[in-house]
Amino acid sequence: MDRRRFLAASATLALTAAARPGFAGPFNQAAPKIEWQTDLKAAYRLAVRDDKPILIVFGASWCTFCHKLDRETFADRRMVEFVQSSFIPVHLDFDKEPHAAKVLEVEQLPASVVLSPEADLLKRTIGYYKYEKYREELDLALAEGAKIRQVRGTKR
Repeated sequence: MDRRRFLAASATLALTAAARPGFAGPFNQAAPKIEWQTDLKAAYRLAVRDDKPILIVFGASWCTFCHKLDRETFADRRMVEFVQSSFIPVHLDFDKEPHAAKVLEVEQLPASVVLSPEADLLKRTIGYYKYEKYREELDLALAEGAKIRQVRGTKR
């Protein structure tokens, strides 16, 4: 099944992400956090509506580096702001969403897949990265999306 058909699959495909505990900052003010989507089909509709790429992150409860990515990289205020403003973020559990993992060719964790609103593969990363390197990888994905738009003659 190709990515376009997968993203536009029937309404019965509801993908959920594991709950993310919040972090309480100084004075009990909650630190900003990424607002992960829990339904891939809904995220796809948002991506088309907002003309933003989809950042799909796969993790698992048993994956140490998945937890480290969530706890460190995705908790960084700079990353939260960047991801929220530039992507439609989706967090999927590898064990609970094997069909999504198979279609997106995810075999190792943690894994990040960036798709354009048209479901073009913009970037795939495997492993844990600190903020700076992960930001570079996401910037490469955005640059790839810009190239595709230029070839198609579309704007963002």
